[in-house]
Amino acid sequence: MTSEAIALLVVSLIVVWGGLLASIVALVRRPERTDWPDGWQHEGGPEDRPDAPVEHDT
Repeated sequence: MTSEAIALLVVSLIVVWGGLLASIVALVRRPERTDWPDGWQHEGGPEDRPDAPVEHDT
């Protein structure tokens, strides 16, 4: 392998493993919330509700 290939390999490994480590640290520091309400309730009027999905015959 050439020195350029080795340098690119090292950089890519640092990026991949560094991203993994950063994700783990972020999850440890701020884990997923467990205090969400049991269900989603719409508080707006009927004009705020999205339209029903359109079904096409294909």
